Amino acid sequence: MDHPQQPERTINSRRFPRYELETELRVGILGPEHREMRGRSLNINEGGMGGIFVAGWDVGTSVALQFSVPIATTPIKVKGVVRNQTGYRYGFEFTELTPEERETITRTCKTLDLLQ
Repeated sequence: MDHPQQPERTINSRRFPRYELETELRVGILGPEHREMRGRSLNINEGGMGGIFVAGWDVGTSVALQFSVPIATTPIKVKGVVRNQTGYRYGFEFTELTPEERETITRTCKTLDLLQ
């Protein structure tokens, strides 16, 4: 019985390509334990972004992200969740993006693709 070939996904394969983006990244937790920390972004893609922080959050924590992009004059504020953490590096997945937020992030990635 022939099975159609499925592309193999490796451990390092990603849904979206990453683009370098170095800017201030503010991450906050809402609620009674509200705290906001400032760090630096490392990269962005259409699904999320990475950053460096001296202290942080547990994987699975819902957060509010704020960062600047080269195509907008005001910082972007979006919801996200901590998906991974290694040392001081944190990976955030965007959640509940509005169509406008998704469009801004997509345009940012296309612009960074041209610049890199």
